[in-house]
Amino acid sequence: MKKGIMLPLVVAIIATLVYAMIVNNAKNKLNASKNIKQVFVPIRDIKEREVIKRDFIKTVPVPAAYLQKDAFTYTTDADFKAIENAVARIQIPKGNQISKYAITSLSPEAGLSSKIPVQMRGFIINVPISTASMIKPDDNIDVLLTFEAVMKSGTHQKVTVTLLQNVKVLGVGSDLGQGLDAKASNAMKNKEEDAAAYSDSSALSLALSPRDAQYLALAQSEGDISVILRSHGDVTNYLMEIATFEKLFQ
Repeated sequence: MKKGIMLPLVVAIIATLVYAMIVNNAKNKLNASKNIKQVFVPIRDIKEREVIKRDFIKTVPVPAAYLQKDAFTYTTDADFKAIENAVARIQIPKGNQISKYAITSLSPEAGLSSKIPVQMRGFIINVPISTASMIKPDDNIDVLLTFEAVMKSGTHQKVTVTLLQNVKVLGVGSDLGQGLDAKASNAMKNKEEDAAAYSDSSALSLALSPRDAQYLALAQSEGDISVILRSHGDVTNYLMEIATFEKLFQ
């Protein structure tokens, strides 16, 4: 075959191969774009160790070819439960796909600090197990102090004051309100029952301002602390008089 014929033939073959590659690549992209997955992304930056709320996230369509490894995908509203109330292991930037690596369950292992509101403090007190069993995370309580006071007459008398009102409960024992399934709930209950065999009290984690935390610490050293449960929705701070035996029997 003459050289004049060979060159155009080689060029034609190369051009055909390049065209086939371009067409195949375009076809693959088209197929990938048809296979769309719905993924969860934050609508704002989620900080490290922040508890993820449902209104922090949304779903967006992503071609399967661009789906990140272990990313959470959305099919039904039940899929929100896998992320809601979880804790961010690392900072998750706005718009990034949320992966299984980036979050962990809300639990003591994740740390109580993930539930403490900004500018507040987590204060832990011990209460009788019978009291703790009736209180749940996110309940509101009042804190009472009973101590021996010196009256105007110079006599010593037990009195009770309402020290703090409308205090948010962050956790009861190891229950931080993480929404456990039945298996995990039973395991935690058994663990706490074992611990109760060696103690008659349980830890109550409270959200307090720095000032209130100071006064509660002082009160613990002066008398007996009691807590009373408030009705949901009752956030009124009432004017409470000091309770004394003299007033009780008047």
